[in-house]
Amino acid sequence: MPEPTFDPALPDPSPAGNESPLRPPRSAWDSGGDRSHVKTFVLASVLMAAIGLGALAVHADVRSLWRQKFGPPLTTDELRARVATCERDGDLACAQDTLTTLLKRHPDDGVARAQLGLVMHHRDDDAHAVIEFKRAIDGGEGTYDLFAWYADSLARMGRDAEAVDWSYKSLAIVPKLVDVRGKLAKLLVAQGKPYEALSLLESFDADAAAGGHPGYFEGQRIAIESVLTTGAAGASAGSEAKSLRLPAFGSHFYAPVALGSGRSQAFLVDTGATVTTVTPELLDESKAEYRVLQPVVTMTTADGRKVTAQGIRIASMTVGPYVLHDVPAVRCVHCIALLGQSSLSHFDLRSSRAQGVEFLTMTPRGGA
Repeated sequence: MPEPTFDPALPDPSPAGNESPLRPPRSAWDSGGDRSHVKTFVLASVLMAAIGLGALAVHADVRSLWRQKFGPPLTTDELRARVATCERDGDLACAQDTLTTLLKRHPDDGVARAQLGLVMHHRDDDAHAVIEFKRAIDGGEGTYDLFAWYADSLARMGRDAEAVDWSYKSLAIVPKLVDVRGKLAKLLVAQGKPYEALSLLESFDADAAAGGHPGYFEGQRIAIESVLTTGAAGASAGSEAKSLRLPAFGSHFYAPVALGSGRSQAFLVDTGATVTTVTPELLDESKAEYRVLQPVVTMTTADGRKVTAQGIRIASMTVGPYVLHDVPAVRCVHCIALLGQSSLSHFDLRSSRAQGVEFLTMTPRGGA
């Protein structure tokens, strides 16, 4: 026999107060209306809760997010952890907001302030980034990367002179930062100081060559030399017409020197050497004119070695933008290229040290 059915559109045939044996017992949620509304509400609530929990679950810092939205303020450690999570996720706005909150609680946290400046820099907000970098430095923070990022933001704001200073400070801490060195050279060229830029790059490449490694800045050096050759953007003029500033590399200074019409090379400035020293390779590559004055000369190198050389006189050579003529020198196979007093006597030399950065300034005398 088929199961009896109940049509909800008809009146309830059971006596008042009794459930019909044909109708299922009422749910406690059913007040007499259509129970599908209750079911829909419950299912929707469960679904929404599941979606919400799922959204929380995909966030790497659920506890911090929940506390930030619904609970008490995050602790300092939780704020730092949240900054790391934001940066790992590439959410710079989140990192900036969290760092700002952290600094309101700990305004003397120099590391967090420097980190906030870096986030602002990456968000192209250099105007505020330089403020935070400066506050961090004024508070005693002093790392090479802080100085480098500060220089970058200053340069992007057109404050090139300050950017040059802070780039040099960064290199004073870590001289082998090639990215900082390359950017600094570009700033120097833009300021009309291409020979200082060449000294900056040539000294690095000379040190690399001494260690058996290829030069890193060969292409950039060629670009600067081409600007000097064509005189583009007034590169050969400017402040270097009066004096040439050489930045220190290690404990030495290197001047950009070209023999004849050859390429510029790094020459070690040696005030204790009597004459300028060149190698046969440099003479051959430059095709510079010279004549031999003493076929055999015995000389003592800086490390005490006795070597045989030739006394020569070079027709012309340039030190930075300055041309020297008939320069006494020695041609030495086992020596390094250096400027001795036969060349340096044409200049007044002044060394200076400013905030950890050393320079040698060469000012030509009347004959140069």
